[in-house]
Amino acid sequence: MLCVLPPFRRKAMGHSPRVLLCGSSLLMAAACLPAMPQAVAASPVVASSHLVSFNIPSQSLGQALVALGEQGGMQIAFDSAAVAGMTSGAVIGRMTAEQALSAVLRGTGIGYRQVGASSVALVRPPSGIALRPVRVEGNAERSRKELEDERWAERISVFGLSRRAGLVPKNSSAATKTDTPLIETPESVSVVTRAQLDQQNARTIAEALRYNAGVSGDVASGYTTRFDMVEIRGFQGAAGADEFVDNLRLFNGAYYATQQIDPYLLDRIDILKGPPSVLYGQSNPGGAIVLTTKQPLATPVHSVSVEGGTYGYVRGTADFGGRIDRDGRWLYRVAATATTSGTQDLHTRNERVGVLPSLTWTPSDRLTMTVSAFWQHDPRGGNFDTAPLQGTILPNPNGRISTHFYPGDTSFESYNRTQTAVNYHLDYRFAPNWTFRSMARYANVGAFFRQVSSGGMLDDDNRTLEREAYASKEHFDTVTVEEQILGHFHTGAVKHDVIIGGNWQNIRDSANLYAGDAPALDVFSPSYGVAVDGLSEITAQGITTNQEGVYAEDQMSWGRLHVQGGVRHDWSRIDTRDVLDDGGFNQTDQATTWRGGILYAFDMGLSPYFHYAESFQPTNSLSFDGTPFKPTRGRQFEVGLKYQPRNFNGFFTVALYDLKQSHVLTTDPEHLDFNIQTGGIRSRGVEVEAHVDLTRNLNIIAAYTYQDVAYTRGSGDLTGERPTSVPKQTFSVWGHYDLHNGPLSGLGFGAGVRYNGNTLVDNTLEYVTPSYTLVDAQAQYALDSVLPRLKGMLFQVTAQNLLNKRYYPGCASADTGCYIGANRNVIGKVTYTW
Repeated sequence: MLCVLPPFRRKAMGHSPRVLLCGSSLLMAAACLPAMPQAVAASPVVASSHLVSFNIPSQSLGQALVALGEQGGMQIAFDSAAVAGMTSGAVIGRMTAEQALSAVLRGTGIGYRQVGASSVALVRPPSGIALRPVRVEGNAERSRKELEDERWAERISVFGLSRRAGLVPKNSSAATKTDTPLIETPESVSVVTRAQLDQQNARTIAEALRYNAGVSGDVASGYTTRFDMVEIRGFQGAAGADEFVDNLRLFNGAYYATQQIDPYLLDRIDILKGPPSVLYGQSNPGGAIVLTTKQPLATPVHSVSVEGGTYGYVRGTADFGGRIDRDGRWLYRVAATATTSGTQDLHTRNERVGVLPSLTWTPSDRLTMTVSAFWQHDPRGGNFDTAPLQGTILPNPNGRISTHFYPGDTSFESYNRTQTAVNYHLDYRFAPNWTFRSMARYANVGAFFRQVSSGGMLDDDNRTLEREAYASKEHFDTVTVEEQILGHFHTGAVKHDVIIGGNWQNIRDSANLYAGDAPALDVFSPSYGVAVDGLSEITAQGITTNQEGVYAEDQMSWGRLHVQGGVRHDWSRIDTRDVLDDGGFNQTDQATTWRGGILYAFDMGLSPYFHYAESFQPTNSLSFDGTPFKPTRGRQFEVGLKYQPRNFNGFFTVALYDLKQSHVLTTDPEHLDFNIQTGGIRSRGVEVEAHVDLTRNLNIIAAYTYQDVAYTRGSGDLTGERPTSVPKQTFSVWGHYDLHNGPLSGLGFGAGVRYNGNTLVDNTLEYVTPSYTLVDAQAQYALDSVLPRLKGMLFQVTAQNLLNKRYYPGCASADTGCYIGANRNVIGKVTYTW
C-alpha cells in the first residue's frame, strides 16, 4: 500500500493530519469486498445502417468504449469498476455502430441495450445464465431486471466527439471526485465540453463560461487575458473564483502572480456551484471551477490549426497523441498553443506560448500512471486598467471616451509571467471494487509587471486624468499532494460508492510592490512616451502557507433513491513576514465542514434533489489592533430538479438556493485603512440551464440566472445593499445548426445572445453600470463535402459582439473607473484533423 507524505514536518501542526491521511488508507484497504459477478449476455439492439470508419485496436475495455463513443458519435453508459481488467476486441474498418459495439464487447460477456436515439447502456445479468437478446423501445414498459441493469450501467457516460456530438453533458467526475451521472448527483453542476469550447472557439476561461447559469466571466476588462476574473453565485476571490486543474488547486500569489492555463490545453470545464470545501478544501463559498486537461488516449489524435483575426490576432495550435507501443501499455499526448495579438487599446499586446506533454504507463490492468508537465509563458499581458466614469457610464461635455482608450504608457508598461508545473496521477486497483489513487503537483510561477494606472476621477476640466505608477515582482512555489481510496460495495440492498482522502498543500510566496507618481493624461488627446519618476518600494513580504485536510464521503443508492453524505476537517497555518518593517504574524486555523444531499431518480427522467454544503476560507490580514481575523464560513441550502429525457438527447436543470457567508471583512468606520469582521453576504437565487439536441441538426444551450445578493446585518452602511460587479439577472442562449444533406452538406452555423444586468460601481451606491445585450455568431464548413481528398479539413469563422455594442462589464470603483468591454472580434480558423 502506497502512502505519500509531505516532504517535511511542521511542529506546530502536530502529527494528527498525516496519521489520519495514511491511517484512512489502511482502514479502507482492510474493508475490501469481493468483486461483482461478471455478465455473459449480449443484446444487439443498436439499429442503424449508417457506415462509419472505425480504428480501435484491442486494448482495455474502458479505453475501447471511450474510443468507440468518439469515433461513432454515440453515448455509452457503463460501470467503470465492472469493466476493469477486461480487454476489448479490435475494430478496424467501415461498419455500423451495432457491428462495432458487438466487436468491442466480443468475449467479455457484457451486453448492451438501446436507451435513446444514439445512446446505449451496457448491461449484465445477475447470474451466469445467458439471456436472449431483448429489444427495448424508448417508451416501452421495462421489467425489474432491466431497471437493475440500467442502474448498474448509468455510472459513467462516454460521449462521441464528432463535430456536434458531446454538447449535452451527462456526467461529472468533478462534483463527487468519482464518475457519477449528473442525473444522480444531488447538487448543481454545469459542464462545458471540449466540443463546446471548439464550436465557440473560446480563448479564455471567461469566454468559455458565457453560456452557463450562475456564473459570470464578464466582471473585468473585456479583452485582457491576464486573469480569469470569474464570479459564481455573486462571489469571487481576489483573482476570481477558485480554480482546480485535474482536481488539484491552482494557486494565486499574494498580489498579481496567478496560475492560469490556456483553454486549448483543456478537455472540459466543470462549474461546481455552492460551497465545495468537503472535497476541495478551503475555498470560496460561491463554488469552484474544475478544469480537466487533455490526457493520453489509445485512439490516435492528430490535429493542427491556424487562426487569425481582429487586432492582428494570430494563433497556432497542435494536438498529437496515441500509442507508443503496439499493446498500448504506453500512451502519449502533446498539446501546444502559441498566440500573438494586438489589443483593443491599440498600444499593448497579448502573447502566449503553452505546452502540455503527458505520458501514460499501464503495465497491467490494475495499475495506471500518468506523468505530465506544463509550461506557459506570457511575455505580454495586454492592458488591465479602467477608464474614468465621466465619458463612460456618465456623460461628459467633451464627448464619450473611445473604446480604444489606453490610460497607461507604452514606454513603461510591462508584463511577463512564466508558469512551470510537473504532475503525476496514479490509479492502483488493489481489489476488484477498490482503487487507490495518488496525485501530486509541483508548480513554479514568476510574474513581473509595471503599469501606469488611473489615479482618480477626471479633474474639473472633465478631460485631465491623474495617474499613478505601480510595479510588482512576485514569485511562488507550490507543492500539492492528494491521496484517495475509492470503493464500491453493498450493505443489503444499499449500494455504496465511498471515497476517503487527504491532501496537503504548501505555497511559498515572495512579493515586492512599488509605487510612484506619473504625469497626468488628457483622455481625449493622449500623449505617450513621457518619463515616469522612480518608484519606491512600499511592500516586501514573504508568505508561507500550509494547508492539510482529510475527508470522507459516501454515495448511497437504494433503487432510485440516492443519498450523499460527506465530512472534512482542515488545518491551516499562514506565516507572513514583513521584510521592510522586520515584522510579521502567524495565523493558525482549523475547521470541520459537512455536506449532504438526497435525490430520487424517477423512471421518467426527472430527479428532484436537496443539498446542503459548507465552506471554510482563512483570511490573511490583521485588524487595527493587530488581531488576525477569523476564517470566513459559508453554508448553503439548495433544492432543484434535473431532467434527462428518455426519447431525445437533452439535459435540463433548475436550482433554487440560499447561500450565506459570515465573518466578511468590511471597512472599519473608525480606522478607514483597516477592516472589521462583523459583516456577511447573503445570496439567494434561481438558475435554469438546458443543453439539448432538438433534432439531428440543431442543438441549443440556454441559461437564466436571477440572484439576490446583499450584505447582511453587521455590515454597517452596506447592510441590505448589493456587492459591486454582481448583476441581478443574466440570460444567454446559443444555437447551432448543421446541414448533413443536399448541396450545402458540411455547412454549420450558430448564433448566441448574452444579457447581463446592471451592476453597482462601488459601495457608495451612487452609480450603476448599464445592462447590456451582446450577440455572437459562428459558421463552419467541412471541406471534404466538396473535395473528399480534404477530409479532416474544417474552416470556421467566429464573431464575438457581432453588433459591436459598447458596454462596460464592471467597475473597480468610482475613483478608479470602469472596465471597457470588448469590441467586435472576428476570427477565421482552419483546422486539419487526421
